[in-house]
Order: sequence, then structure tokens, then C-alpha cells
Amino acid sequence: MPLLRSICEKDLSTPYIAEILNVLYLACDFEGVIQFYQNPVVQNAENAQIHYYAGASYFALGNHLKAREVYQKSLLYDKNNYEIAYNCAKLLYDEGNFDEAVKTILSCPISKTNHKTFYLLGEICIAENKIQEAINNYSKACKLSPKNSLYYYALATAYSVIGFLKEAEENFNNAVKLSPNNLFYIYTLALVYYQANQVSKAKEQLNNILSINPENENALVLKARILTDENDVISAENILKKVLEKNPQNDYALYIRSQVFKKLGWWEKAIETIDLARKYNPYSMEYISEAVIYNLEMKNYSEAENLCNILIEKDEKYVFAYIKLAEIYVQQKRFSDALEKIDYILKYDINISSAYIMKAKIYSENKLFEKAVEFAKQAITLEPDNNDYYKFIADEYYNNKKYKDALVYYKEASKYDVSSYYFKYKTAKCLQYLGNYEEAIKDYSVAKRLNPSNFNLSMDYCDCLCEIKEYDKALILLKQALDYVDNDEEKSKLIVDKATKINDILSQNMNGIQKFIHNLKK
Repeated sequence: MPLLRSICEKDLSTPYIAEILNVLYLACDFEGVIQFYQNPVVQNAENAQIHYYAGASYFALGNHLKAREVYQKSLLYDKNNYEIAYNCAKLLYDEGNFDEAVKTILSCPISKTNHKTFYLLGEICIAENKIQEAINNYSKACKLSPKNSLYYYALATAYSVIGFLKEAEENFNNAVKLSPNNLFYIYTLALVYYQANQVSKAKEQLNNILSINPENENALVLKARILTDENDVISAENILKKVLEKNPQNDYALYIRSQVFKKLGWWEKAIETIDLARKYNPYSMEYISEAVIYNLEMKNYSEAENLCNILIEKDEKYVFAYIKLAEIYVQQKRFSDALEKIDYILKYDINISSAYIMKAKIYSENKLFEKAVEFAKQAITLEPDNNDYYKFIADEYYNNKKYKDALVYYKEASKYDVSSYYFKYKTAKCLQYLGNYEEAIKDYSVAKRLNPSNFNLSMDYCDCLCEIKEYDKALILLKQALDYVDNDEEKSKLIVDKATKINDILSQNMNGIQKFIHNLKK
């Protein structure tokens, strides 16, 4: 080695210079390689290997720009060297020079036989938001290297971006099988299960992670999100509090915590928390969108409007922002401005159901009942399983005393939300107005079980029982209603007055009335 180095130092044109550079590179003497290479004679040598070792040494020393320049020089003398072509293309990709990166990697004749080519092409497509092309390239990489978990993970991620959750799940599973100890792969699989509403499977994967590492932040925060969805906000808050004590800058944990506060109706805390999440991740459109919702709820119209405009700056076709702007304008009675925003997005896509329902709400605000129903029905044709749309139409019919039509839509809405007392309550009211008291009582009974404390429901149910002379049941219902009004004197008086009238109908004497009232107040 010393003799060879001595020869090369004396004669830089010797054919052995590439060998000495190779030895120095393998010995991690990158400075030594660069020292030889800085001589003009070496730099001008028509030997691809010389430039390759120099490029690799520059890369090892952190000078990636110089490494890429030297790699490109190496390719002038050997286009068939795949390793050089790949390294050069990878550096071009890192610089954001995607077209040149593709051209460079494909310039090597054997590039299409190597799995690394298609993985890199997939990464470039992702960077350019060409998701389907990325999927095609990742799939080729998987076929050429079927035991590479990273490729399956990348393919799964691409599928999840465009909402192909079944395909994403399959490939995340492949990645996990190949790398069963990679907790991040398991987490992403859990996340896909969550997004696909397979909550039990998501929980199973999260339990796997937490059994290995009980402090895994990703798993803990996703678990908190699921608990929040399930309205177990106390458990969710306990988890998030511990996560944020260790890592107060975990923006995703802050985002979920803001949703906990939203569930509790603590809107000011929700705004404060989502703003903190945005501080640590200012580019998240999801966080900005959530902030819009909170500020709109608090009637902070100026801030909500400003946030919507920020979203539109990021994506001029972002439907959510235009819909929320329309909501802001409707609440401010700026109906022409609201319609302008909705019509703008419908020019891009006429199949946006939320745009039609917002138009319906605008016409409803302006007492144009038929137009409101017309646009709401268009929304339903685009999204037939959205019970909010059925509810809107039903309420419109109901408020305009078209109880037969309202009944149809309340029943349809209840199919999509069987746990909601509201739809059963409203179907009962419609049936009552239509004179079908027996059926009305059935729905009142269901609604009462779902929401036993609702005062108006109890009073209407009582009236319906009286219509068919079920006075004893009505009195029992009033007794139950009184238990829920606590110290509300106005409601207590209404209950007592109604009980008095029922007892009058039953021709009870004053003593009987006093005895009943006395029993009610026990």
C-alpha cells in the first residue's frame, strides 16, 4: 500500500490511481481521496471509477452538491455503471430536480432490471403528486424484490393517499409480515384500519405496539383518538396529557386534544389547543380546517374567514374552505356572497353534495321553501346515506306543516342513525298531527327511552296519551318528567298545571289534586 501510494503520488497519470482511490475510500480516508482528486490531472482523467470514488467521498463528507457533479462526470465515461447512475439520480431527486433524476437513472441500460430504480421512480412520482404512477412503480419494485418491506410500505402508503384502503391494508400487512418488529409499520396498519372504520382491528394492532413499547407516542395518540370518537374523553385526555408532558410539541396529540375539548363543548380551550398544534405544524390543512370549525362555532367570523382564505391559498379548489366561507356568510346574512362561493366551486365539480345542501340552507334562510328542498334533494342523490340531508328536508317539510312528507324523510333519516331520539320524536309528532295516535305513541316510547330527560318530548308524549284517553299513563309520565327538571320552577309549574288539567278531566276532587301534587314533590 505505501509503495503503491508513493508511485501514484509521483505519477498522477498512472492507471493505478483508481485502485489507490478505491483503497483509500474503503479505508474511509475520504479526505485522502479528495486530496488526490483535487489535482487537475486526476480530475481530467477519462476513468469513471476515479470520479465515482471522488463523488462517493464528497458524499460521505456531506458535500452532496459536489458529489452529484462528480457522479455526472463519471457517467460521461461509463453509462453502464448502474451504481453511479443510481447515486447520481438519487442526489438529483434530493435536490428536487425530478426530470433530470428520471433521465439519469433511465440512461443506464440495465436500470429497468433493478428494483431500486422503480422505488426511486415511485418516490419521484409521490413528490410530484402523481400517485397512480407511483403505485405502478412501487408495484414493479415489489415484484423485483418481494422480500423488501420498505417497498410494500411505500406502496401501501400510496394506496392510502387515494383512498384505496383495502389495497393499502393488504400491503401494510405484507410490510409487517416481513418486518414484524417495525413498530411504525404496525402503527400505519392500525391507522389504515382506523380510516377504514375497522376499529377493533386498529385496537388490536395498537395493543401489539403497546405491549412491546408502552410509551410509543404514535400508538398512544391514535388510541386517544379512538377513545375520543367513542366519547370516552376522560380516558383520552389522560393519555394525551401524559404524552404532552413528555413531548409538549407533539402536534398530532395537541390536535386530538382539541377534539376532546370540542366534545366537551370547551370551545375556547379547543381553539387554544389547535392553535398550538398549528404553531408546531403550520402547514397542516387538517389543523387549519379544524380551527375554522372551532372559530365558526364561537362566532369568531373574522378569524374563521381568514383561516378559510389561508386554505384557499394553499389549494384554490379546496371544497371545505368554500363551504365554510358560505356558512360564515349565511350566519352574517351575506347571502349573495355565500352563493357566489358555492357557485364558484360547482364550476369545478358539479357533484359536491355539501355545496347543494349549503345552497338549500341559504334558500331556507330566505323563506324559499321549495328551492331549499329541491337543492337538498340534489345533495341526497349525490350522497344517499347522509342522514343530515334527510333531516334537513324533513325539518323543512315539518316547519311548513307538510307532515306527511316530513314523516317520510324522518323515517329515512332514522335508518342511518338508530340511536338518535330526535328522529323518533319527530316521526311521533308527525303521526300525532296526522291523527295516527297509536303509531305516534310507539315512536314516542322509543324516543323517551333514548332521551328520558327531554322536557318537550315528555310534554308532547303526554298530550298524545291524552288524545287516546290514556290519562293514568300520562300522569306517570309527568311524575317521571318532574324528576328531571330539578329546581326549574317554570317547567315544574307546567308539569303541575298539566297534571291538574288531567285530574280535572278525571273529575277528581281538590283533595285528590293536592295529594297528587304532594306525591310529585317527594
